[in-house]
Amino acid sequence: MDPLSQIVEILQPRAVAWQVVEAHAPWAPQFPASKVVIFGQMLEGGCMLDRDDGLRLDLDEGDFLLMAAPPAWTMHSPGAGPPIDFRQAFDDPSLLLRADGTGPVARFIAGRFALALPHADLLTRLMLPVVHVRASEVERGRLGVLLRVLEDEVLDDRPGRSLVTDRLLDILLVESLRESAADGVAVAPGLLAGLTDPKLRPALRAMHDDIQHAWTVQALARRASMSRSAFSARFTRVLGTSPIDYLIGWRMTVAKRELVNSNVGMGAIAEMIGYQSVSAFSLAFSNHVGRSPTAYRQEYAQAPAE
Repeated sequence: MDPLSQIVEILQPRAVAWQVVEAHAPWAPQFPASKVVIFGQMLEGGCMLDRDDGLRLDLDEGDFLLMAAPPAWTMHSPGAGPPIDFRQAFDDPSLLLRADGTGPVARFIAGRFALALPHADLLTRLMLPVVHVRASEVERGRLGVLLRVLEDEVLDDRPGRSLVTDRLLDILLVESLRESAADGVAVAPGLLAGLTDPKLRPALRAMHDDIQHAWTVQALARRASMSRSAFSARFTRVLGTSPIDYLIGWRMTVAKRELVNSNVGMGAIAEMIGYQSVSAFSLAFSNHVGRSPTAYRQEYAQAPAE
């Protein structure tokens, strides 16, 4: 399995809510900060989006948007008045629809999905704060096909809808990340940036394919057909961390998954991710995470999903 597929499998996207919203200008629902992933598409009309971190976007008809763990934000039409809480707006459609039917119409699909504990921060390390795909790119790519199928599932309550939407979200997430990588600009330092680098991709695949191997920088540099120093410098610049630190981080991610989602013993987990003893694994885990594997398992095993 390739590295991005492994990441998405660990994230386990799960649909929480989705809705098609229609509004007559002026309108301005306000959303709180969230730990989930927000996605949406303007089906008709356009609007502005303002985030509390100062980021502002103009969304046109057909545009697609994905945000991981965003701060508080507001969607609004031009000239809108004070915002209203999104729960009120979504629960009472009359707050967004003018009785006389006047005002430019906007219609959008809005949804959110949660990620498996304790890995929600993985996505924020893969991408910039916002993936914004323009309508022209959506239409001519696979993302447009997925969104049309998702809209169809949302609007028609057929048997198996939850299963279909969850699978669609897996694919939607991957396609969104692919789109941002293809953009060239919208790639944050991290795994996604590394996977688009032809020199680093073989080394990353090697680490993910054989996590147990005692990798050295020299061995990874050979996979990249580069000198040790050139590989190390390029890896650190593109991924934002050194090769060995990246390897340790990936090993700890896999260890977290096993600690939270299984009853596998410490010895088996240590062996699974390339440590020769439980003590070596426990020390590495404590240094990386800030608490022992046992304490981590106790903390998260019974934690509710986001």
